[in-house]
Amino acid sequence: MRLSLLAILPLAFLFSSCGNGSEQVTLEINLVHNGIPFEVGETLYKGDTAIKFELIHFYLSEIALGAEVKESVVFVNAQDSASMHYTLPLSKKVDQFSFGMGVDSLNNMQDPTSFDSNHPLSSANAMYWSWATMYRFFKIDGRVNATGSLGVDDQLLAWHTGKNALYRTKETNINIKPGAHLVLTFDIAGLYSGVSLATETMTHSMVDDYAIAVKLSDNLPAAFSLSVQ
Repeated sequence: MRLSLLAILPLAFLFSSCGNGSEQVTLEINLVHNGIPFEVGETLYKGDTAIKFELIHFYLSEIALGAEVKESVVFVNAQDSASMHYTLPLSKKVDQFSFGMGVDSLNNMQDPTSFDSNHPLSSANAMYWSWATMYRFFKIDGRVNATGSLGVDDQLLAWHTGKNALYRTKETNINIKPGAHLVLTFDIAGLYSGVSLATETMTHSMVDDYAIAVKLSDNLPAAFSLSVQ
């Protein structure tokens, strides 16, 4: 029996719409420094000061397309490509992308030992502050040297932010269709804008260094940008 063209077309449309990414989008997280891609461990410069970021770990939470949250929380390790690529379900066009930088207050109350090792909030990621009974939001370690050459008399850098008051959010009004590829770019130079690399290289979000953590956290929304490809 031969099917008519009118019968075949709906079937063709049905099968072509399945399994080809039309019900989802992909999200890629990229790192740049002043707009130029870089890798963890690469020497960077701010003026004459040499900088080497040796560890960059952070959380993104409440990742939403339109009004619907697609991912509650993800853990990003800048040295692990798998943690920088995600697939999010999307069945219809939306006009907004939003997310939180850090761990939202509800997840920040969780016990890291209650999760499997592959869960973003697991203790395996070493992002939990036992002394504060909450998570680090951003954990960035490295070294700086004002002489422009790393190796001798380097100054340690440790920017560890956390606590609910330092959680920041961002919304971007942008058209996103099913099948799109989203690129979320984190410009780490924007993170430390206005932060002294001579006197503000250490914070664990404690009382004596809390002001540094606030500066870094306040810079985060501008440091992240979204493009659709």
